[in-house]
Amino acid sequence: MATTPELLSRAAQGRIAGAVAAAEQATSGEIVVTVVPESNPYPRAELLAALIAGVAVGLAVTLATGSESLFRFLPTALAATVVALGAVRRWPVLKRPFVSPWIRKEEVHQRAIQAFFDHRLYQTAEATGVLLFLSLFERRVELLADQGIDTRVPRGSWDAIVAELTTGLRRGVVVEATVAAVEQIGALLATHAPPRAGDTNELPDGPRLG
Repeated sequence: MATTPELLSRAAQGRIAGAVAAAEQATSGEIVVTVVPESNPYPRAELLAALIAGVAVGLAVTLATGSESLFRFLPTALAATVVALGAVRRWPVLKRPFVSPWIRKEEVHQRAIQAFFDHRLYQTAEATGVLLFLSLFERRVELLADQGIDTRVPRGSWDAIVAELTTGLRRGVVVEATVAAVEQIGALLATHAPPRAGDTNELPDGPRLG
């Protein structure tokens, strides 16, 4: 999976911005790409993962030394928990088993809605904002369209785009898959929401990174 520093590179941002600019040439739609490392830090999952690791290490050390004393187990388990918590925060993938799929789905959806408003997609002149939202830890994608687009594009038209980008996210080709998704969105919008006379670029083309 691409990391946040990789996505912050000028080359990666430039590729995505170029794809957005090209796609918007043939549509009145305003495409915004947003990429976040995670939609929620999931502190409970972090703590649970660290506690399980700490208890396991504490038990292993206590049994290995032939001791049954809590005075050996507790300090060892506590120290191991602290170390494990640092590891989980450094490598978030370690906490994924402790976050249920439906919670990940809901958190990404809520963060996408927040991003839609944070980046002012709702303020376009003809309600033509389209948000492509990627959350790396959850490996999930959300696509939200404002009313001016949603009423023109047939339901289900975005599903294949989201599915392909999600696959790319899981394969670790985030930038390439995002560019391809933007191109597909542009083609779909060109059919259902062609440019208006005097159309202007209302939102910046570059990706928003959170």
